[in-house]
Amino acid sequence: MKPVRPKFTNPPLVERAITVVFEKLDHFSLGDFGRLWSSALDGFPVSETAAPVAPDIERYDGFKVTPQTIQLVEANVLPRAYFRNPEAGELVQVQPDRFTFNWLKTGPDHSYPHSEATLERFSALFRAFELFVKDREIGKINIVQCELTNVNAIPVSDVGETFADVATVLRMPDWTTGTDSICLEGQIISSRHLMLGEDGKPFGRIHSIGQPALRITDDEPTYRLDIMARGAPLGEGLAGARAFFEEAVSGINSVFLAITTQAGRRFWGESDGDGV
Repeated sequence: MKPVRPKFTNPPLVERAITVVFEKLDHFSLGDFGRLWSSALDGFPVSETAAPVAPDIERYDGFKVTPQTIQLVEANVLPRAYFRNPEAGELVQVQPDRFTFNWLKTGPDHSYPHSEATLERFSALFRAFELFVKDREIGKINIVQCELTNVNAIPVSDVGETFADVATVLRMPDWTTGTDSICLEGQIISSRHLMLGEDGKPFGRIHSIGQPALRITDDEPTYRLDIMARGAPLGEGLAGARAFFEEAVSGINSVFLAITTQAGRRFWGESDGDGV
């Protein structure tokens, strides 16, 4: 895919998550979370735990409806560990089969550092994790899937008075009724795009969903737009993951440009050059 790198002076991007899923490290123990924190993640002063995330591997054998399930976590299953640097807006998530780096916008003056910077930061942290796993002799990391997610937040006050006004910056289906007594209040949008190689075969998929939400910091009505690219690495190890992520950035940007209006892109300060 030809690189798609638009640049915005004030993009609506508030979070980027870069993830690799790998074959489970069976010898990874609860104590290894602490050892990893003290030896390789000393720049992350805050730690927390959460329930582990189950892998969701992309398949390309036709559309299938995902059944609604309730996940029960067994008592002996290791949690997912969070390591935070709140001032820098950085988060590392680790479980025995998953590693994630998140960049998070901490305030209006915290500018997104763009794709290459976040990918380089992910790579440096993942190399440290790889070295830890090797030194501890707890297994070999075999990456089976990569995920790149952009989270965009569009405050309603930036575009109008109600969620319906988000249509000025996003290409929403026009479901206005033309009836004074039936007023459109808000819309949820979603899409799936295949990522195709030069041979025309899919190697990844892009999922997007937009929906009304409330901003956590101040309950500001905000339209949230998540765009995620997910697929197998394009080669071995970190280099194969990086190759996928380079394609994923272009794919996500292409979908973002398809979803947004010219007015929206002008509002966010679009210009030529290396971008999100």
